[in-house]
Amino acid sequence: MNKKSLVAMGLLLATVASWLTFEEFHGYALASVVIVVISTIKVHAIMTSFMEVGAMPGPWKYMLKVWLAVVCMAMIIAELV
Repeated sequence: MNKKSLVAMGLLLATVASWLTFEEFHGYALASVVIVVISTIKVHAIMTSFMEVGAMPGPWKYMLKVWLAVVCMAMIIAELV
């Protein structure tokens, strides 16, 4: 198995985890935060594995990671307010 196949299986498992979290705990703010964090991890995995962000020069790679963190925090703050 290559790395992309493992990442794809991890993405599938993360999707199932998000779905189960929603089905069991929908309506709770903490469940929404967990789902947002899982989704952020999935986006990071997709960006680094399938969009070749991991091969970009350092500043661009870090800028995209900071952008992803800001978006994640904004969604979490919006959910909790």
